[in-house]
Amino acid sequence: MKIPADENDDLIQEQIKKLQSQKDGLIKELDALEERFEKTQRLYRRYMPIVLDVVGTGDTAFSKACQNLGQAFKKEASPEKMAYVFEQLKTAMIQDDIGPVPVKKKKGMLASFLKPSTDKFFEKFKEDYHEVLNKLRSTLEKKYVPRLDNILEMLGKADDTSDMSDIRESIFNLIFLYISDTSKDREKVTVFIREIVEKILDIETKLADSFEHTHSMAAANKGFETVLQKEMHQLQTEADVTDSLEELKRQVTLRLASIDNALSRKQMTDQAIRQKAEKNQHIFKTGFVKLRQELDEATRYSEKLEKKLHQDQLTGAYNRRAYDKKIHEEMERFKRYGTTFSLLIIDADRFKTINDRFGHAIGDRCLKEIIQRSLPLLRTNDMLARYGGEEFTVIMPETDETGARNVAEKIRQTIEKIEFLYKQETVRITVSIGVSQVKQGETTHQDLFERADVAVYKAKEKGRNQVQVY
Repeated sequence: MKIPADENDDLIQEQIKKLQSQKDGLIKELDALEERFEKTQRLYRRYMPIVLDVVGTGDTAFSKACQNLGQAFKKEASPEKMAYVFEQLKTAMIQDDIGPVPVKKKKGMLASFLKPSTDKFFEKFKEDYHEVLNKLRSTLEKKYVPRLDNILEMLGKADDTSDMSDIRESIFNLIFLYISDTSKDREKVTVFIREIVEKILDIETKLADSFEHTHSMAAANKGFETVLQKEMHQLQTEADVTDSLEELKRQVTLRLASIDNALSRKQMTDQAIRQKAEKNQHIFKTGFVKLRQELDEATRYSEKLEKKLHQDQLTGAYNRRAYDKKIHEEMERFKRYGTTFSLLIIDADRFKTINDRFGHAIGDRCLKEIIQRSLPLLRTNDMLARYGGEEFTVIMPETDETGARNVAEKIRQTIEKIEFLYKQETVRITVSIGVSQVKQGETTHQDLFERADVAVYKAKEKGRNQVQVY
């Protein structure tokens, strides 16, 4: 049934009124929210600088960060600037060790246990940790020196192994801060962290061995007690059968009774010592498990950052930084041992046209497809990296130009089969690949790259979707 034109206009007008009413309501709500936001902003701008001026008195990093934050509030800095200042404040709090005061642990389960020998061992234990801190001091930047000094002070005041947990935790915190802050070569950072990890594990393993040694001593002592008890029983028996020497019997019996009482007291004391040692060993082993977990986490975290630093975020392939490192290593191997290698440069054909016609999302998908289709055709020691834009490189160790060309041709044939639908249009992609092999007498990888680059241009000139060897 067809609706008359007048009636249709009325319906449209009614819908317009409803939409207008909804719009007016939303505008009112927005105005109310903006008013509340403005009030809150005015309160922050009015009172926060006053609070920060009071807190920011002094010459510490935290005080200066508070002063900067107060100035940012007064000047109504941009959100980006505020975020930056807040990050400075957070870093300053870490540097100045601002936070909850740690509860001081009770002294000593080992403090009263074999004190002379334990003192000597504990001093060696502290010396080993001092060596770790010196290693950190020689590697870390100056900004970490105050924290290192604080840890050294804690180490100097430590009386027994129960004090070491706070020191270890402070070292862990410093290591994690260094891993997060540093912009150095991640591989070198990871190697350094592994050295520190191995040193700390070695120190703590020695402590574990010392506990085992203590238990061995206790076991030997227990054996001695058994023998002594047996001898006492024998003497008692002999004394009982000595009829003609009553006085001697009485004296021997008294002495044996005295020895027996002393031995009983010794057994009670040793039992208490063993219980303390077992309890302390349990505490240590629990802490040692946690130590291993934290050190493993520190190593994994550093390796994860290293991997991220060398990975192209879009495609998941290696990035230009990783390529530069690998090509340098292969060139050094070639110069030293004469080990040949080849380079492929893969360039997507008419990639700008794909971006312009289908959009950047489809262009990104094409780049990902190139990586996913190419990787299975390579060996584990080959490196595929995104060099930049739509250009990729493959470093192929111990491969001459013939082998490299064969692999390049497989990659080209695989990629030309890529196609998918986008809004009922078929998207296809091809690549032009240039191949070059390192030459005798070359001292830099730049010549190798330029030859492969020239080969790519030749492939483009000859119609694209082909492989050319320089």
